[in-house]
Amino acid sequence: MRQVRNLLTLFLISAVLLGCTARKQQDKDLLIRYRANVEDVLNRQEDARDRASGQSVVKTARSAIGTPYVPGGRNPGGFDCSGLVQWAYQSVGVKLPRTAREQSSIGQRITRVEDMRAGDIVAFRHPRRGYHTGIYVGDGKFVHSPRRRSSVKISSLDDPYFNNTFLGARRVSMSADGQDLVAQAESRMAQYTEERAVRDMERSRKARKEAASESRKKGKQSSQVSSQRKKKDQVRKPSEQRRKSRDKASASRKSGKSKSKDKASASRKSGKSKTKAAASSRQSGKSKAKARASSQQQKKKDKGTSGSSRKSSSKKK
Repeated sequence: MRQVRNLLTLFLISAVLLGCTARKQQDKDLLIRYRANVEDVLNRQEDARDRASGQSVVKTARSAIGTPYVPGGRNPGGFDCSGLVQWAYQSVGVKLPRTAREQSSIGQRITRVEDMRAGDIVAFRHPRRGYHTGIYVGDGKFVHSPRRRSSVKISSLDDPYFNNTFLGARRVSMSADGQDLVAQAESRMAQYTEERAVRDMERSRKARKEAASESRKKGKQSSQVSSQRKKKDQVRKPSEQRRKSRDKASASRKSGKSKSKDKASASRKSGKSKTKAAASSRQSGKSKAKARASSQQQKKKDKGTSGSSRKSSSKKK
């Protein structure tokens, strides 16, 4: 019985604890929902105030159309680009940083034109001319103070110059404190410089790696080319040697043929000369024999004439 009682008491205690925890969980869920609803309402109210303030900023900026560009100007007597933006936001109680570069880094960044709304700060950056800011008025257009020898006017984001240099828009809360915005700009610019330094280091690293990889590739290619050349040379050498040996053999055959031809022609020439000499010797022998025979006949004639003269002289006696 005691064991049953103990089990019952444990069951009752666990049920009470589970009920308490479930009620606490329900209370927590209700509190979270209430906070979310309140935050949603506050955000909607703040968004409505920001939209109204943005419209008043646009109205103030439009009132300055035609005002001449003055370097460093920030009053109705003359504006530069960042001076116009600062003056328009000052009309609704928001103090912005002075330079266009700082104005390009504050608030929430908006990248798509479809998400932009009237009163947003539009930022541009040209490689040589630097940063430029204006105020978005809607329908892809903005009011700004462009450059020297010009005046405040409305331009389009579809313009090729602004389309190529467009960085995006910046949305500033109209309830923001000016000191907070300036501090935010300074901290973001510092972060930007640090990030830029890191990016530059990474780019230099990548460039070094790419250069090293390219040099290795070139070395591999040159080694492959040299090995291919060596292989070609190795293939060419025996073929060249065979060609040279063939050329030598053909040259030797040609020289042998020419020598044999020369010898044959020389032997033919010598044989002809010998036959000519033999023929001339025979002719000279014949002529000598004829001369002997004629001399002998002359001698015989001379003897006959001398004998007849002797006989005639003996007869006379």
